[in-house]
Amino acid sequence: MNQKKRVMLMLILFVVISGCQGQALDEVNKPDTNYAKLAIEITEKEARIKLDELMELVGGDYHFDPIHRTLQFSVNEDQFYLVDGVPVLERNGEYLATEDIYLIVHGKQGQEELFLPVDFIELALGTSVAYEDEQISFLLMEPTQRVGGPSESFNMEQWDVEQMVQYLSFLEKPIRGAEVSKIPSHLPGAPRTYRNGYHEGIDWYAFASGGDISTDTPIYAMGEGVVVRVDHDYVEYQSVEERSKDLAYTAEFGETPEYIFDRLRGRQVWVQYQGGVMNRFAHLHDIPSDIQVGDRVDANTIIGFVGNSGTSDGVVQDYEAGLHLHQDLLIYGELFWKYLSQEEVLEVLTRIWD
Repeated sequence: MNQKKRVMLMLILFVVISGCQGQALDEVNKPDTNYAKLAIEITEKEARIKLDELMELVGGDYHFDPIHRTLQFSVNEDQFYLVDGVPVLERNGEYLATEDIYLIVHGKQGQEELFLPVDFIELALGTSVAYEDEQISFLLMEPTQRVGGPSESFNMEQWDVEQMVQYLSFLEKPIRGAEVSKIPSHLPGAPRTYRNGYHEGIDWYAFASGGDISTDTPIYAMGEGVVVRVDHDYVEYQSVEERSKDLAYTAEFGETPEYIFDRLRGRQVWVQYQGGVMNRFAHLHDIPSDIQVGDRVDANTIIGFVGNSGTSDGVVQDYEAGLHLHQDLLIYGELFWKYLSQEEVLEVLTRIWD
């Protein structure tokens, strides 16, 4: 259920079952239970809570980066990560299939107020929420073990090529019949001077991957996983000037802020697999209407079609120029190639897919 429908239902419930709600709150307010109360704000889009107030109640801590507009925070043993404008919640390095949890930022840089949707409490604390006028009540649970994430013995930094190949070998090619490009600029780690950063993923172009690629070329989910992001409502940069303004800011800053990086990836689908492996499929031209967050997919599922959204060609609506699939592979929230040389990365990719 999307946030707007959820808020509408919540308002109806205030009126229709106020008697039942009052009875529920009597239970909440028993002196022998450890319930907390928290003020909420209800907008047209969501019911939300202030991050500061939530962290104070649950004993959590957080760090907000005003440049990258990223939020890292902890509740009990769980670590969470959000990027402003990106509707995906990372918990302990794995991405959750929900569209209802996202970062809300108000105010100028350095004076930001941070909010989360009320739904986060049920997700993070595993406890139900009772609504009462302009506040909520919920049980403060005892700290629990971390949910998901890598084991204590997991150490990707020590892996060699053979170990990485074994870990990723379950993945099939995203484009049938294509080959891994050997061009260095198409591989992870290549410099990207236009945005003062580095290439984070793998590019599949027709001229370098040995096949015809068009906006009708299907992209496959590569393996059994769960869809955690679908950009059905993607909005392209409105003009070349708007995109250039973002790029100028990266030049001023010296690297690409995360929220801008996400816009430059264009229309996306993200799929979470076993073992913390996650794929970001970027620059898509279109996405099948039946692909939704929470769907289970496999290597035969078409999750999108090759495009150039987010690129300089896509902004001017030249949908035939620069067509390619950009694909980022992460393991527990880190790019798989972080501790490998570019030569080792190419060996991993060719051994898996060629």
